[in-house]
Amino acid sequence: MKKILIFSILTLSFLGEALATHIRAGEITAKRIGCNSRTYEFTLTAYRDTGSDILFGNGEFKYGNGESIILNPDGYSRKEIIDDEVELVEFKFEYTYRSDGNYVVSYVEDYRNNGIINMSQSGQTAFYVETLIRIDTFFGCNDTPVFLIPPVDKAAVGALFYHNPGAFDVNGDSIAFKMVIPQSREDVNVGNYRSPEVAAGGQNSQQTGPATLTLDEILGDLIWDAPGLKGEYNIAFIAEEWRNIEGEWILLGSVTRDMQIIVDETDNDPPELEIPMDTCIEAGTLLEADIIATDPNLESLVRIEGFGGPFVLNPPAALTPNTNAFFESPTTSKFSWQTDCSHIRQNPYLVRFKATDNGPGIRLTSFETWSITVVPPAPKNVIAESKPQRSIEVSWDEYNCGDAEVIQVYRRVDSFDFTPENCEIGIPENGGYELIGAVPVDQTSFLDDNAGQGLDFGATYCYRLVAVFQLPKGGVSYASEEVCQKIEATGPVVTNVSVDQTSDVNGEITLSWLPPLDIDTDVYPAPYKYQILRSNGGGFEAVGVIEDDTTFIDTGLNTLSIQYEYQVELYLVNDEINEDNLIEVSANASSVRLSSVGLFESIELNWEANVPWSNTNQDHPYHYIYRNKAGSNASSLVLIDSVDVTLNGFHYLDSGQFNGETLINSEEYCYYVTTAGGYGNDEIFEPLLNDSQIICARPDDQIDPCPPFEIAFELDSPEKCLDFLADKDCEFNQFQNELYWNANLADSCDSDISYYEIFFQEELDTEFELIGTTRDTFYIHDNLPEFAGCYMIRAVDQSENRSSFSEVFCKENCPNIAFPNIFTPNNDGKNDTFTPFFQREFEAGNIPLNKCPRFLEDIEFNVYNRYGKLVYSYKSGGENGLYINWDGTNFGGEELPSATYFYEAIVTFDMLRPENREKRYKGFVQIIR
Repeated sequence: MKKILIFSILTLSFLGEALATHIRAGEITAKRIGCNSRTYEFTLTAYRDTGSDILFGNGEFKYGNGESIILNPDGYSRKEIIDDEVELVEFKFEYTYRSDGNYVVSYVEDYRNNGIINMSQSGQTAFYVETLIRIDTFFGCNDTPVFLIPPVDKAAVGALFYHNPGAFDVNGDSIAFKMVIPQSREDVNVGNYRSPEVAAGGQNSQQTGPATLTLDEILGDLIWDAPGLKGEYNIAFIAEEWRNIEGEWILLGSVTRDMQIIVDETDNDPPELEIPMDTCIEAGTLLEADIIATDPNLESLVRIEGFGGPFVLNPPAALTPNTNAFFESPTTSKFSWQTDCSHIRQNPYLVRFKATDNGPGIRLTSFETWSITVVPPAPKNVIAESKPQRSIEVSWDEYNCGDAEVIQVYRRVDSFDFTPENCEIGIPENGGYELIGAVPVDQTSFLDDNAGQGLDFGATYCYRLVAVFQLPKGGVSYASEEVCQKIEATGPVVTNVSVDQTSDVNGEITLSWLPPLDIDTDVYPAPYKYQILRSNGGGFEAVGVIEDDTTFIDTGLNTLSIQYEYQVELYLVNDEINEDNLIEVSANASSVRLSSVGLFESIELNWEANVPWSNTNQDHPYHYIYRNKAGSNASSLVLIDSVDVTLNGFHYLDSGQFNGETLINSEEYCYYVTTAGGYGNDEIFEPLLNDSQIICARPDDQIDPCPPFEIAFELDSPEKCLDFLADKDCEFNQFQNELYWNANLADSCDSDISYYEIFFQEELDTEFELIGTTRDTFYIHDNLPEFAGCYMIRAVDQSENRSSFSEVFCKENCPNIAFPNIFTPNNDGKNDTFTPFFQREFEAGNIPLNKCPRFLEDIEFNVYNRYGKLVYSYKSGGENGLYINWDGTNFGGEELPSATYFYEAIVTFDMLRPENREKRYKGFVQIIR
């Protein structure tokens, strides 16, 4: 009996070992069946060791919601041998979820194949993989990524091993990869797991250090440099799927892949692949290329395979010859893909090519990745036509390629010659174009009237269009051909706003303009006179009148700190200057504003100007840089360089290249910039040259400005606050805070302040947030629901050094409430209820607006008779509003007699500080019936 028992145990042990030798690798992927349902098609893909007699498919598949099924090994949808002792087995089944949510779908089966080196007792360790799906209407329709390259691959001892899973997301979402430990159950790692480079040991392929194993988190490239010991090794990684939704990256799900690397000893060398350079191709174009594989072992044959999105889309890409056969080295396969509009997406398609040799010894592989971006075609047949009121209508053919969302309209003054290169998508960065509109894709025209102000006199406006595609796939088309149209100069045309003298009190600016070139002289005969308007950031004010001239010298300015903007009004000489006689007003034009950033042994310059002409003129592309070590007189500064702004933008880095001398950190350097531009109008001379103010800066500027001080509000007391509200409707809710402060120009600080940053705290226990910047010493924070909030301000100098924060200063709301002392509940429609004075509750106009309840949050109201007995009580909340509306009845709804009653009101106001929130009111009220 004892012998029989021992034999039985040995037999069971042998059978258990036999049963434990069949699963090498696998994963679960999911495809949503229609975006209006919660039905998914799941695909469980496994790779079986054919050295075992055990079939795959005896495990449990869980849907992540408490429901599961046991697979039948005969229920597979696909089965094929894909390599030596490797069989692919695939199961497909559908499942419908009852509600949105996050579901971890998983599969577990006994057991992994025997002999996996980097875990204990693999033949008695279960195989487990999982996939996360997130069902949420906000996220939109979604499928998980799929893996197009099998997860069983072969490597050689001492040779660099490369693998890529060929992950592809049909929705166009971004994929990120990260390594994890293989598992045997949910949240249970396999026993004694060691990363392959640790378990196998050895040196890297260059013999310069220990072996390494890396996974590129973006591309998914797995590199083991290099295996040190033959055997089978398993790893696992997660492919996370991310979607950009309204500017925020959202994790939509993930797929865990468990893969196996089979390492053997060999004298073989891996083949080499030659693929094209990364490319872009316009949708609808046929893409063809040669893929060449060469094996350094001349007696070896080579096979080329292709994987990636293009091979699974419709129509698919093809690789010819499409066969698993091996060919003499070198061998060439032809890649061919007829793209169409359904293939458009922002992210490139990553096509993985795999070359495999056939020996001697173990077959070795190599991979190369080709990046292909399918770009939408440009909008076609764009036309620009002049329209009344100084406007231009841009029209184009209907755009019917793919799922484009909008057509963006870009504009600049003067033509800009640009032919997109292969991958130059969208509008050129330094082309001077600005986005002026975006219309639905089914719209085929756009009226440009400069936001209702009319386009600028004399300017030639040029337009380009691009199509923008819906996320998650996204995509931006090539730019359309440029079209241009000129606006007649029926008003003054400003040509110069140039700083002649830089000073904080005695600055000078030259303003020049042309008379109206295209005005109807029968209606408006010359001569003309002009009124000059100036703004320093606020409204425009008149600063002078010019007759029989088109130049104005503006003096007594703070050109050191302020950028000035001008308008020129046109009148007949004999007319009074008033609104009735005004003929036209020029476009706004500002001076050039130069700023600097001190860097180590260098200074970065940046400049900008708001002008009606173009300062990115291809006929005159250079802006000029002047410099000297000291002095504020422009004549002492010399030309040191020029910048092609059509290539480099309005930026210049001075590192001493002018004379080959490095800038000295302790020295101060002064600069100004001369810009060049034009209107693109043959009747207006070019280039239009304008000088910035002079600025001085030090390299490696470490001196911070001092914080502003004496900060105050315009409404700096409860009395002023209530006075402001005294004529406002009781439901007024459009508040603003006007802040004022003094600049701190102490000797210990950098006095050259560029701007101020304003920070706001809505409630005392919340973080301060940056809400705006200003060059002035005042700021208007508008569109507020209330006054309450706290502020801090700090100064920023030209080198982007920031001061410490100012003191925190807070503004409270100014609460208000008033109660009547008489009411007449006799149902005559007048004064029938007791309520805080509120305009809509009484006859229109009878209650002054200064009696309106303000910033009321909660109220508790109790009424007592003359004997001190509580006869009525009210508390806001739920269905009870804030305005009581007591009709003179007691708790039982019975009418109280005419008499004098006493009340107590406990009122909670919306206030910043807790100690200011609650206030008690006591008084009396008469009921008269």
